[in-house]
Amino acid sequence: MKHTKLRKHLLCFRYFYFALGLCSIFVAALATTPAPARAALNPPDPAYFGELERADCNSIAGYAYDENATEQTISVDIYDNSILLATVPADRFRRELFDAGWPNPNHGFLFFIPSSVKNGKIHQITVNFAGTGIGLFGNPKFIACSSSLFPTAVPLSTASGQGASWEQGVELSSSLSGIVTKVRFWRADDEPQGGHTARLWSTTGALLASAPFNETANPGWQYATINFPITAGTRYRVSYNIHNVVAKSFNVFTNGPITKGPLTAWASYYSTPAGNFPSSHSTSNLFADVVFNAPR
Repeated sequence: MKHTKLRKHLLCFRYFYFALGLCSIFVAALATTPAPARAALNPPDPAYFGELERADCNSIAGYAYDENATEQTISVDIYDNSILLATVPADRFRRELFDAGWPNPNHGFLFFIPSSVKNGKIHQITVNFAGTGIGLFGNPKFIACSSSLFPTAVPLSTASGQGASWEQGVELSSSLSGIVTKVRFWRADDEPQGGHTARLWSTTGALLASAPFNETANPGWQYATINFPITAGTRYRVSYNIHNVVAKSFNVFTNGPITKGPLTAWASYYSTPAGNFPSSHSTSNLFADVVFNAPR
């Protein structure tokens, strides 16, 4: 029995030293292996680099790559607030990388804004390297698309022009810089079609932009295209003229301004005759409005 136990111990030691010998051979072989092969066995950690360059009401764009593996394509996660909109590959051609002689210059990404984002609200757009939670330079960006002050409001009353023409509208501002793409007004049932003009003013009375309305035969909202940029935090007055009858709702601004998305309506203003700067204050909603996108 004693000899049998001793034999077993000796066998264990032999197996142990044999394993050590194999490890030594592997380490020696690895030490003499060329650097590319060693790198394949132990690849470097990713070194992410990228930028969210643009986010507007058309698209989200930028570039992203791994500096330790520039020949490979990586993807990015695009978020609207905390909601994942999409994961897209950064595989679009980049001229500056091509001009710099990169073997793979295709590291750009592009994502077109879905209709769900074009709802008039403010959206915070964030782009991360896919699956990492690591954000790109330039995060976040804020957009607002197709914003209006009174998207669902309907006039509750009308008022007669009493034989005079009038200019009336609303004073507004935006929390984001952007562009007023259109001015709109509600044409009352008894207001004649045609001959109406959209105007955008500074609060000191300077006329900044004007355009005729492209009117329909039916009453209700009418639109004029102006494409005028406005600055965040600055107040403007948007107005239109009437011939006979104005649509309105009384006491809308009695309790203060109204905010929808990035836009705030502060009060209504009017004047006579038409075409003059609207300077008289009113708490009624006189149904002048805009369609606004941010950024430009």
